[in-house]
Amino acid sequence: MRSPGEKVFLIFFFPTVIGFYLIYKYPLWFVAADEVESSFYWLGKSTSFWYNTVYSGLVCFISARVILSNKTPYGKNKQAPLSSYQKKKFTSIFFAQLIFFYLIPFYLPYLFNDKNFFQDTYAPLNKNAYVYVYNGFTSLSGFLYVFIVVPISVWFLGKRYCSWFCACGNLAEAIGVTKLGNKWVTQHTPRGQTSLKLEKLQYAFLVFAIFFGLLLFFDTWKIVTAPNLVQSVREVQDFAVDLMFGALIGVGAYPLLGTRIWCRYGCPLAGGMRLFGKFSKSRFKVVANKGCKGLNLCSTQCPMGIDVASYAHENKVPTQGSFGLQNSPCIGCGGCVDICPVKALSFQKVLNPTP
Repeated sequence: MRSPGEKVFLIFFFPTVIGFYLIYKYPLWFVAADEVESSFYWLGKSTSFWYNTVYSGLVCFISARVILSNKTPYGKNKQAPLSSYQKKKFTSIFFAQLIFFYLIPFYLPYLFNDKNFFQDTYAPLNKNAYVYVYNGFTSLSGFLYVFIVVPISVWFLGKRYCSWFCACGNLAEAIGVTKLGNKWVTQHTPRGQTSLKLEKLQYAFLVFAIFFGLLLFFDTWKIVTAPNLVQSVREVQDFAVDLMFGALIGVGAYPLLGTRIWCRYGCPLAGGMRLFGKFSKSRFKVVANKGCKGLNLCSTQCPMGIDVASYAHENKVPTQGSFGLQNSPCIGCGGCVDICPVKALSFQKVLNPTP
């Protein structure tokens, strides 16, 4: 039986957000082209502005509340202090969402009196560039970001990008530490062999993103002139990948499958980061020490469905194992580290790793 909070989410909040999203992405589904501005530009602002205002407001509000409370959002002991790692993480989430995904795209262009300047020149500043690999094929800044900056950060820091910076990840991280969201993480996140096999679906999205990126690249240079093909693939990307999987399933399934469905099974950038981290032998690791008591709280807190406890003990006997991108989709959220009451888990130091 669903709790009152879940019913509010499913009946009111989720349909409202999706309604905003559909109007933002597909206004012509609702009105004729010449009626879009008069119907959906409230107070002179676009639907994109209002959607991102709600989205960013929610992320920043929850992040600020966690920071100001100075109490851990993990586990039952809500009086435990907020760790330094979590304080830095939620501070990063707050400013990344506020500055890079809200103020810069919607306010900075007005300082130059050019509404299109930053949209055309700085592609990584809009949401898609941080999620879809194909943006690395459409601009120099996108290429540098997707294929240079992100891989370097993965080698040193693992997929912390997903839990410290990404716009999609920011929402998942924020919702995941609320009382209701944490219930979805601990009770409904898919775990086990079937869910591990389904993670390979992410690589199909990665292949599609690379194919689409190459198609856009060749089309830009007029090496291939196939407007119908480009438009058809773009419609698949916008409708099937972005809308159906990224928005409807990725957010709508929070109460059913946890808060990291898109990050775990769909996001092509996350798939690319995981492959790079695996084959480049990223230095990022979560390590267990001999203090493990076999409580298994760490596994229940992982939003990516990792069996964290299996790396820490066997039948409650400490094994002092470790995991990173070589053997898991870990995003470095730190939930498993913070919830452990005996401090049996920690992040391996990057510059001075110890056994």
